[in-house]
Amino acid sequence: MPEATPLRRTIAVSFFLLAALSACTDKSTQQDPAPAPIVNQQRLQELDREPGTWLTGGRDFQQRYFSPLNSINTENVAGLGYAWHHDFDSEHGFESTPSVVDGVLYASGPTGTVVALDAVTGQEKWSFAPQIDPASIRRVCCGVVNRGLAIWQGKVFVGALDGFLYALNIEDGSIAWKTDTITDHERGYTVTGAPYIANDLVIIGNAGAEFDARGYVTAYESTTGEQRWRFFTVPGNPDNGFEHPELEAAAKTWDPNSLWQVGLGGTVWDAMAYDPQLDILYVGTGNAAPYPRKLRSPEGGDNLYLASILALNPHDGKLIWYYQTTPGDNWDFTATQKMILADLEIEGETRQVIMQAPKNGFFYVLDRVTGELLSAKPYAVTTWASHIDMDTGRPVETEQAEYFYQPKLIFPSAAGAHNWQPMAYNPHTGLVYVPVIESAAIWTMPTEPFEYIKGGINSTSLYIFPIRGEWGLDSELARTLPSLEELSEGQPDTTVRGFLRAWDPVTQTLAWEKETSGPWAGDMFAFWNGGGVMTTAGGLVFQGRATGALVALDAASGEELANIDMAAGMMAAPMTYAIEGNQYVAILTGVGGGIGQVHVPGSAAYEYGNKGRLIVLKLGGGDVPKRARVEHDESDGFPIPPVLRSGSETQVAEGADIFLRHCAKCHANIDGRGAGIPDLRRMNALAHSEFDNIVLKGTRVDRGMGDFSDLLSADQVEATHKYLIELAWKAYENAKAPSLPHQPAARE
Repeated sequence: MPEATPLRRTIAVSFFLLAALSACTDKSTQQDPAPAPIVNQQRLQELDREPGTWLTGGRDFQQRYFSPLNSINTENVAGLGYAWHHDFDSEHGFESTPSVVDGVLYASGPTGTVVALDAVTGQEKWSFAPQIDPASIRRVCCGVVNRGLAIWQGKVFVGALDGFLYALNIEDGSIAWKTDTITDHERGYTVTGAPYIANDLVIIGNAGAEFDARGYVTAYESTTGEQRWRFFTVPGNPDNGFEHPELEAAAKTWDPNSLWQVGLGGTVWDAMAYDPQLDILYVGTGNAAPYPRKLRSPEGGDNLYLASILALNPHDGKLIWYYQTTPGDNWDFTATQKMILADLEIEGETRQVIMQAPKNGFFYVLDRVTGELLSAKPYAVTTWASHIDMDTGRPVETEQAEYFYQPKLIFPSAAGAHNWQPMAYNPHTGLVYVPVIESAAIWTMPTEPFEYIKGGINSTSLYIFPIRGEWGLDSELARTLPSLEELSEGQPDTTVRGFLRAWDPVTQTLAWEKETSGPWAGDMFAFWNGGGVMTTAGGLVFQGRATGALVALDAASGEELANIDMAAGMMAAPMTYAIEGNQYVAILTGVGGGIGQVHVPGSAAYEYGNKGRLIVLKLGGGDVPKRARVEHDESDGFPIPPVLRSGSETQVAEGADIFLRHCAKCHANIDGRGAGIPDLRRMNALAHSEFDNIVLKGTRVDRGMGDFSDLLSADQVEATHKYLIELAWKAYENAKAPSLPHQPAARE
C-alpha cells in the first residue's frame, strides 16, 4: 500500500486585493458598435452596487446564482410572461447561463458558439461559431454541450468543444486571440466547461476522463493568450518525473504500477470559483479512469487529486490546500459540481466557507481560507459510505460500496446525487437550493480483461439503473446479473426520483423539498426533469423542467407560485437582470447532455422538437410562442428492419464487443449504459446504406455523431453493423411473436 497522504494540507495564504484593471481598447469593425463594457476586478467586487447586472456564470464571484433584484417577487410572479426570444440552429443540450453587462446579453451554446443580443429587444449584435475538429464530437462523454463564457476587460472568453480557447472582442465578436489548450489530441480530450477569470488570468480545464484524459487546469494571460501555468490533477508515470512538486506528493497515494498510460482522469470539466479578496482560485476535479480502483491502482491508495476541491494560488498555480471528497473514487463520483462561496455564522463565529454538493451524496462546508472541514452530511440517500469521519475528513465506506468481485446496488448512481445543474444560495433565507437525484445504480465488472485503447472509452466498469426498459433491467447487461429483488434486499427504495431540495448549510438539515420527477417517477427521465436553479431577493427560486414548465417557488416554503409553459425543455439555470427599472428573467432551452437526444412522450422536446432557444420573460408579458408540434408515429410494435440479416455468428459476437466498448456509452437504449442518443435498432434504409460513412467519415457530425476512423477499422465497423441488424431483427421478432408475416431469418 502506498504511503498515506492527509486529505487536507494547509499552506500559508496571502491576503491582498488586486488593483482595478483598465478596459481593453479593441477597435470595432461593425457599424454603430456599443462601447466596450469595463469589466474588471473592482467591478466584480462591487457588483452589489449594480443589482441589474449578471456578470459571471453564477452572477457574482461567489457563484451564488442569486440576484438582489426584487421587482419580481412572491406577490406578482404569477404575472410573468413573454418578452422576446432568440432561436438557435442546434438540437444539442444548452447548459449555460447567459451574462448581461451594460444592456447586452451574451450567451454560449453547444460547441462554443456565442451570441450577443440587445437585452431589451433581443436584436442580434454579433455571433460567433468556432470551426471545430469533427473528431471531437465522438470524444464527448455526455453530450455536445457548453456550460458558459467569461467576460473580462473588453473580451468574451469561450472554450470550443475541440479544446481551443477563444478571446473575442466584445464589440463585434471578432477573434482577438485563440490558443490550443489540449496536450494530446489523440486522446479523448474535449472542453465543455466555462472559463473563469482569476487575477487577470483566464482559467480553463477539460473533459474526457471516461476516455483517456489526464486532468489539468491551465491559466492564460487574458490580453495575449500566453500560457502562465498549468496544474495537473493526477500524476503521470513517476519514472518520467513530475511537472510540479504537488504531483510527487500525489504519486505516493497511487500504486507505482498504476495504469499510467490511461491518463487516470481527474479532469476539471466544470466547477471553479475565485475569491478576489483572498486571492484564491478553487477548482473541482473529476472522476477516475478506469472507474474501478483495484484495476487502475491495484495496491490501493487515495489517488490524489481525483474527486477533490483544490485551492490554488492564481499567480503561479501552486497548491494552497486540498480536500478530497471521495478518496479512491470507484463510482464516477466527481467533485466538479458548482461551488458556492459564502460567509456563514457557525457556532457563533463567522466563517468564510466554500460549499459543494458533489455526486457522492454528501453536502460539504469547508473553511475556504484553510480547507478545514466544518461539516458534511448526506443530502440524498447514500449507501456507499455511512458518514464522514470529522476527525479524519474521510468517508467511512460500507460493504455495499465494493463491486469488484460481485454486482452491487449502490446509492447514489453514477449520475450522482447532484450532477452539473447549478445549485443556488439565497443569503436572505440562508438556504442552498440543490437539484437532487435519488437513484441507485447496479455496478459490475466486465468479464473480459481490460485493454487500453488510446482515444477510446476506458472507464471499464458497467452499470445500469434499477428501471424497466433498455436503459436498465431489460438490457442485455441486466440478463447477466442477479435480479433486482436479490440486489435490493435490505436496501432503500430503488424508485428513481428527482427533487429540488432546500438545504440549510449551517445545521445541515432539509428545510423543504419539491419532487421534480414529473410524469417519469421510476424512470430515468425523473432525475433529468429538474434543471439548474436561480434564486432572488424577491423571495423566489426559479427552475426549468424537461416538461417545458418554468416554475417559480417560494424560497422560504417551496410553495409553487408560477408555472409558465415555455414549450421547450430546460436543463440550464435561469438568470435575471434589470434595465431601466424593468426586471427580466431569461433561460436557455434545449435538453441533452446526459440524456443524449432521446425525447420521450411528456417532454417538451418530444412535443415541439429540441432546437435551442433563449426565452426572456417580464411582468405583464403574454404567452410564450410555441413551435409547431412534431408529428410522431404512435403505432405499436417494432418496425420491420429494412435490411436482411447477413452477419455470421462470429461477426455478430465481435460487433457486440465493439459496440459495448465504443458505442454503448451514448447509445444506451440498446444495452442500458450511459446516455442514449438514437436507438440504432430502428435505423432506416438510408442510415443502413450510409453506415460506413457515418462511422468512418463523420458524415453526421452536425447531428452529434463523430468520426471513429482513428479507432475502428472497416472490418470492425462492418461487424458492428451486423450486430445492430441482428438486434433489430430480434426486437422485431419479440414484438411480433408468435406469428410473423414473412421469414425474417433469411440472410443475404
